[in-house]
Amino acid sequence: MPLGIEYMLAKRTASFDRSSRASVMMRIASLSVAIGIVVMLLSLAVIGGFRHEIHSNLRGFAADVVLVDMTTLGRKEGRPIRANGELVEAISSLRDVRAVSAFATISGMAKSGDNVCGLQLKGVGGDYDLAWWQTKIMKGELPHITDTLRHKEILLSQCTARELGIGVGDRVEMLFSDGGNRPRRDRFKVSGLYHTGFEELDRMMALADVRDVQRLASWADDEVSGYDIFLHAEDRVGEVEQAIDNITLEAYDRGNDDMAYVATSSLADRYPIMFDWLKAHDVNAAVIIVIMMTVLLFNMASAMLIMVLDRTGMIGLLKAQGMRNGDVRKIFLWRAALLYAKGALWGNLTGLALVAVQWLWSPVKLDPSGYILSELPVRVDLWWLVLLNVAILAVTMLTMVVPSFIVARIHPVETLKYKQ
Repeated sequence: MPLGIEYMLAKRTASFDRSSRASVMMRIASLSVAIGIVVMLLSLAVIGGFRHEIHSNLRGFAADVVLVDMTTLGRKEGRPIRANGELVEAISSLRDVRAVSAFATISGMAKSGDNVCGLQLKGVGGDYDLAWWQTKIMKGELPHITDTLRHKEILLSQCTARELGIGVGDRVEMLFSDGGNRPRRDRFKVSGLYHTGFEELDRMMALADVRDVQRLASWADDEVSGYDIFLHAEDRVGEVEQAIDNITLEAYDRGNDDMAYVATSSLADRYPIMFDWLKAHDVNAAVIIVIMMTVLLFNMASAMLIMVLDRTGMIGLLKAQGMRNGDVRKIFLWRAALLYAKGALWGNLTGLALVAVQWLWSPVKLDPSGYILSELPVRVDLWWLVLLNVAILAVTMLTMVVPSFIVARIHPVETLKYKQ
């Protein structure tokens, strides 16, 4: 479909203006669009990367929802609860629940030679969903927890193994206290090393057989710390928590006294600092976007004014031939759109290229003590990339309407006299 004479004139004048005095401002405006889109795209990619990596790692480490004894909430350890097959079956039947698995935890000290570090041992059974853990293994393999025999194996993080000076196949001595009794010692074989980049949790978490943890904690075979509940979608946490609370309440009403002291807890409840930290970064990203949009709009408005003033003779001639102010304004709005399109194309290509480099090779590293992760995460979702470009284009073109009104103040008689 033809775009009209306004578009044709905009394209012709754009090609002729490359050698005019206004060309410098045109390049600056186009460059400001490119830089603005690069900065905004990178900001959203980094925020999206942090959110995805932190949520993904937290979901792998601690599940979307846990069902534990109330005394465990806010603490690393608490009283055990009795395993209940009917409860597991009822929770598993919920539409949003992907998996339900029992776990047991105990805290202790790991020692190898003169090297010592604190460690939480998380015991899981053969029915536990270990797909996430499998993707994080760097060396070795997962502990053998499906056999009838206990192998006393442990999966350590790379940073913990480095601190202890051990590797796959080595033995690590661990010291545990079971609530006032004399400490217990045991030795585990390192079956593998994992790495998530989430060093705050990597340093404190190790995976083992649930039977080893139950024995070290002096628990019965049917006693566990709680249940890890994994969901299909993390945004359904609130609904699932309410449904589980209803299930436990009904079980208590039927006479199951064990359900009187259990409670659910989501990731946001257990790790509020991390979620608040992500919200703070959302604010930072919003501030960056506002600043870059302000600079972009200022430069585009300046370019629009220069384009109009540089073409007063053409405007007067077109008006003398009967073209209305609105049609003349369309010429310069098309000019602004073409200018924006050029900058947006280079901005998107550059921004996506930088994201790809970081995603593939991770040249930008982070200090885990300040940024939680050891590498700068990036993530681009098509929906927000399209939304970002559409929003910037819409705001820019709406803003350009204001300086385009200067066309109405240019009179054909004055401009033609000036040209003579």
